[in-house]
Amino acid sequence: MRRISTWRSLVLGVCAAAFAGAGSLRGQTPPPPAAPSAAPDRAALEKQFAEELSNSVLTGVWQMTGKDGLSGKAALSDPKPDQYTIAGVSKLAGDQWVVQARIQYAEKDVTVPVPVRVVWAEDTAIITLNDLSIPLIGTYSARVMIHHGFYSGVWYCGEKNYGGVMQGRIVKSPPADDKTSKPAEPNPPTAQPTNNSKPG
Repeated sequence: MRRISTWRSLVLGVCAAAFAGAGSLRGQTPPPPAAPSAAPDRAALEKQFAEELSNSVLTGVWQMTGKDGLSGKAALSDPKPDQYTIAGVSKLAGDQWVVQARIQYAEKDVTVPVPVRVVWAEDTAIITLNDLSIPLIGTYSARVMIHHGFYSGVWYCGEKNYGGVMQGRIVKSPPADDKTSKPAEPNPPTAQPTNNSKPG
């Protein structure tokens, strides 16, 4: 009987403390919500974006869809070496930019101005292009995220029913007149293209 009384006293004590705590909070003003963080400075972000990509090599891997193409039923291929050489990046107006990209595919090696749209998710740049016809290569669409020295994205060629994913790191190229800097090592030889242009 003493044990039951002890437990009953303990339960009643806990309940009383809880009600007392709730009563003491009643009438108090809740703390104000945290102030939203300041929006990133767009001009500074754009300057950083241009500096990061100009004279750089995006080096990583890419994969593409199998024989069923963009139907969603095809597995991705094994990763292949990926490399994009960017000579420069400049803003035109609004969210329109031009990327001076070196495109290497099979025996082709050309530098072409690629018009792109750059949109922002907070401090993250996303390069977008829609059905862009690239001379000697084909018509492509893509979404490529640039963030903290990395790139990651998707690409597809609707006219040929294939697409894929790509990801890697952004490595700055040494200046052309820098004789002491070691050039970036090329990707290992591969039967697949290793640049902006995927199989055409």
